[in-house]
Amino acid sequence: MNTNNEAIRAENIVKSFGELTVLRGVSLAVKRGEVVCIMGPSGSGKSTLLRCLNWLSPPTEGTIWLGGEVLGLQETSNGKRVVLPDSKLRRQRSRIGMVFQSFNLWPHRTAIGNV
Repeated sequence: MNTNNEAIRAENIVKSFGELTVLRGVSLAVKRGEVVCIMGPSGSGKSTLLRCLNWLSPPTEGTIWLGGEVLGLQETSNGKRVVLPDSKLRRQRSRIGMVFQSFNLWPHRTAIGNV
């Protein structure tokens, strides 16, 4: 996998809340300097995906790389992946910036008008 020009990559992201699976195998790659907009109907998992991408809500399955470094996890000497200590996770998160739009930011505009 060539991540030299990628700011962030996500592969096969699954996020479940109990028996409800919200994200099913989502994969994406964003190049450095690229601007991305995630759009979709209410309840389609946009905010959940963003929360997974910065590990505010860790994915149930899948892997996220930030600049080629696995986000939120580290590999132990026996090859098992474990969650990073909070201090290391905070350091990783400090490299990520995201904007969450409030619902009905401009209620008088259409969906396209709000973009």
